[in-house]
Amino acid sequence: MEGIRSGAVSAHHNYMISGMLRPGFLVGDPGSAKGFYLLADFLLPGENTPRISGRFFDERGDMLLELTWNRLMLDPADCLYRPTPYGFHLSKSSGEIILETTTRRFPNGYITSFSGRLYDEKGVLKLDQEGSSARLVGNDSIMLTAPYQGCFGKEKKNA
Repeated sequence: MEGIRSGAVSAHHNYMISGMLRPGFLVGDPGSAKGFYLLADFLLPGENTPRISGRFFDERGDMLLELTWNRLMLDPADCLYRPTPYGFHLSKSSGEIILETTTRRFPNGYITSFSGRLYDEKGVLKLDQEGSSARLVGNDSIMLTAPYQGCFGKEKKNA
């Protein structure tokens, strides 16, 4: 694919984000009780449905929803979740797209792409639309090369 950069790439499934193929990535802290995060989890061979989790806010920093493994868990803003044949579509009740995923099969595996716009709890842009795909804003993403093993929604305690 022309114009696509890659680092470590999975032989089975990758996410297209910021013009790069990544086997998985994390932005923010899923262990935080209230902060923004976006987790596109690493998939093992035999899995073809991407696992997306996150806590999403609007441009004012108001919480929109929390998603865990493609399921709407909290929805204080009355958002709409619609599964599609190749992913899912999240939108505000006004119809404005929050996040959309599309997974395509290729001869050597699957690629999931994103579109939409995501903000953190301070209203800072974290994911922006760029052409037909999305890019991460800032340098705080972590590439995953194995499934995420951390916790969700609990403040970390000092040992």
